[in-house]
Amino acid sequence: MAGLISGGLMVIAGILIKLFPPKSINSVYGYRTRRSMSDQRLWNEANRYSASLMIMSGLVIAALGLLLRANLIILQLILLLAACVITFMLTEKRLKNMTHSQGGDMSGRS
Repeated sequence: MAGLISGGLMVIAGILIKLFPPKSINSVYGYRTRRSMSDQRLWNEANRYSASLMIMSGLVIAALGLLLRANLIILQLILLLAACVITFMLTEKRLKNMTHSQGGDMSGRS
């Protein structure tokens, strides 16, 4: 049951960000890190990409919760934490690659 709840919440959060992406960089709503908030293009991609990862991670957590059929709250919390860390790491890696592909100059000027 705990897996369904935590996984479901993660899926819902991802869907909400997909349906209602934050339009501009802000400190309230969206994927907020120093890198994502440094440029509008990175902000848009970070929110798009992390929302997809959240949906996929949430589905995996929910499926594992069904498969385990146990109320192992600690295990579900560990899975949720791992999903959050993986989402963060993969999103930051993607943003870093985007920055490097632009030669470090995100303004579009050379």
